[in-house]
Amino acid sequence: MQALDRQTPAEPEKLSGIVKRVTFHSAETGYTVLKVNSFQRPHEDLTVIVHQSKVFAGATVDFYGEWTTHPSYGMQFKATKVIERKPATANALEKYLGSGLIKGVGPVTAKRIVRHFGDKTLDVFESSIERLTEVEGIAKLKLEMISKAWAEHQEIRNVMLFLQSHGISTLFAVKIYKTYGNEAIEIVKMNPYRLAADIYGIGFFSADKVALSLGLAQDSTQRLQAAIAHVLQNAREEGHCYLTQEQIVQAVAGLLSLADAAAIEANLLEMERKGELKVRLLPDEEGAAQKCFYAHSLYYDEQYIATKVKQLASRQIRLNNEHLQQDLEVFCQLHQITLSEEQRQSVLEIATRRLSILTGGPGCGKTTTTRALVGVLQFMARKVMLAAPTGRAAQRMSEVIGVEAKTIHRLLEWDPSKGGFKRNEEEPLQTDVLIVDECSMLDVHLAASLLRAVPADGQLVLIGDADQLPAVGAGNVLKDMIASGVVPSLKLTKVFRQAQESLIISYAHQINSGEVPRIESPFHKPEVWQEKRDCLFIDSEEATSEQLRFISKVKRMTWEQATNAADETEGAAADPYQQGNSLSIPDKFSHVDLEALLKARRHSEELKEVLHRVHPWSSLHYGLSAVGMVEKLYESIIPRYHGKEAEIQILSPMTKGSLGTANLNKVVQEKINPAREGKAQILMGGRMLREGDRVIQKRNNYDLNVFNGDIGSIIQVDSEEMELSVCFRAGKEAKEVRYTKEHLLELDLAYAITIHKSQGSEFESVIIPVATQHFGMLFRNLIYTGITRAKKLAVFVGTRKALALAVNKQSTAARQTALAYLLKQDVA
Repeated sequence: MQALDRQTPAEPEKLSGIVKRVTFHSAETGYTVLKVNSFQRPHEDLTVIVHQSKVFAGATVDFYGEWTTHPSYGMQFKATKVIERKPATANALEKYLGSGLIKGVGPVTAKRIVRHFGDKTLDVFESSIERLTEVEGIAKLKLEMISKAWAEHQEIRNVMLFLQSHGISTLFAVKIYKTYGNEAIEIVKMNPYRLAADIYGIGFFSADKVALSLGLAQDSTQRLQAAIAHVLQNAREEGHCYLTQEQIVQAVAGLLSLADAAAIEANLLEMERKGELKVRLLPDEEGAAQKCFYAHSLYYDEQYIATKVKQLASRQIRLNNEHLQQDLEVFCQLHQITLSEEQRQSVLEIATRRLSILTGGPGCGKTTTTRALVGVLQFMARKVMLAAPTGRAAQRMSEVIGVEAKTIHRLLEWDPSKGGFKRNEEEPLQTDVLIVDECSMLDVHLAASLLRAVPADGQLVLIGDADQLPAVGAGNVLKDMIASGVVPSLKLTKVFRQAQESLIISYAHQINSGEVPRIESPFHKPEVWQEKRDCLFIDSEEATSEQLRFISKVKRMTWEQATNAADETEGAAADPYQQGNSLSIPDKFSHVDLEALLKARRHSEELKEVLHRVHPWSSLHYGLSAVGMVEKLYESIIPRYHGKEAEIQILSPMTKGSLGTANLNKVVQEKINPAREGKAQILMGGRMLREGDRVIQKRNNYDLNVFNGDIGSIIQVDSEEMELSVCFRAGKEAKEVRYTKEHLLELDLAYAITIHKSQGSEFESVIIPVATQHFGMLFRNLIYTGITRAKKLAVFVGTRKALALAVNKQSTAARQTALAYLLKQDVA
């Protein structure tokens, strides 16, 4: 954390010195902590943080960056640029050569080399390395080993210096070298925009900065076409399948600050001509045809879905309706199931269709309907397979229906050698009926892969809640199918009496219909904990950045004035608010009692003083801000009332902010699983992973057989080898996965995850922070999705104003997809 009164300099500061020791180094990320004997401050060992592929003790280095203050470790120099110089002293040179820099040269050999060649040692290495055989203990075989290691070291230095000279931070320079090796300079010079595609974490802007530094013209073809590709990729991440020509031209012009729309259009059309982009003519709002540009994969996946869906939806299964009804009645009697009329009609309709959709909100009986459907199909001797997008959803299907369910990825069998799924049109699934749950999560790519695996004479049933958040990937498959009217869609609307007794379900339906629920507070009625109500609201606040700045300013300036006054009057106290005081109070804080604010010793007390109004049931009255309240709920309150083994999941609308997942993960980790002697841990670029931590997989990894959104616990850590093991559980099943260095970046802490990441999962207890700092993400379907993730308890922490904002605001950002349009056209 930067010191509050320090301004970031326009030019980086320079710190030069000799590396005394390497305190920590991550081979994977390059994150390194050094102790440096500085030339500027020779009597101190200074801490330097840098990202570098290799740094060795004894190296003489110029570091460029800025001084920062870490809350636990004090002053540190964070370097963004590193230039290695020749070792400054014979002792430094000896330490440098013997620190592991060169394979075959240890401390003893290094001492002999420096003693023999003196200040000419590095000249020998650089121009006449064969002379090393003059040193005792270095024969021809060892010379070859040393020569090879020295050449590799020089190549790494050259690559790192080249990358840094073009504005690439040391963090990414390490990743680039690990990806491209000794060819890094040539590859980057030839096409700097490859960096954005190949290096995770480097986006278009960083690659563009390098390109311009290399002398690429502002309006060059390479730059314009890279910007077009970036705009399309960015749109894909926002859920769009395509962009119009006008949208692309406007976005690229804004991105590059170029006014030459004709040049952008020309490059866009050239990419179309070369087949680098696909084009589909779609009607605009007036019905006129307009060009819509796609990436290849999205174009063909969307086209395939439309073709296959029309084929399936156009065909019925001929069944004796009377026999079907009798089978349904027999199954329900045997299993003591009572169906409503709409459930019964849904089963009968779905059983006769090649493709159908079953939707409905929580408590409307989708699961019971599915169970009856599976039973009837099995009575008919039809083979049934069940699947869901996530492990948790698949496990829940298995438990309630009594038939094994698999994740879609496991069902389709990923083949690493082919880079695709084994199950496809050539090798379809061996089943009569495939039933897939949580289909709101299906993006275009996964939906197309699924449909390719459905046998030609097979039957597909899609189940989901179309009112939940759309898929993380591109497309809006479930909603588009329903909107097209082509696919038979059955919607369950009746909320069953047993479900009505759940406040979670009742409030979820109120939220979905635009009604703000009146949720009880345990600070207003403490007995709700004993009653074990399943949905609560704890009124709480968290300081805005503006409020934090004001509090900091008051305390800092008051301290400075008091100190100055004490110096002038030899200890006499001065009134910091006397006339002429330089501290000006903004009108919005004119109500603040400054004396009370200065006396406040806790964040919650400070916050109470700066707020205009504090809710009568606010946790601030109990000394807890919103962050403190979330921490307390996780640590002790929920376990006290719902059992120590209860699974608790924090679901936040955002990653950033004090109530975002990044901060909440740090806070809860330090409370629940702090560092202690004997507990192994790994530091990854400032992020700590510790034995016992709850973690989440951030991307699909087919080699490890773990997928985006899988949650587990770290059960073993090897700090030296930078490896750890994670146990992933789905119900009673558990699997242990070993993570080596190259895969560690795919893990993140999971005490708190975003609501988007929680799709398809269900947790015993959830805590949902909802505050105005999340304003940009406060939408009805987000809150609806969050509350429906809770199985036994949902606790909102925040302000009712923020909840009302969310419930009353529907996302207007419609996804640009053509599936509904294509389904209505003749695409077969």
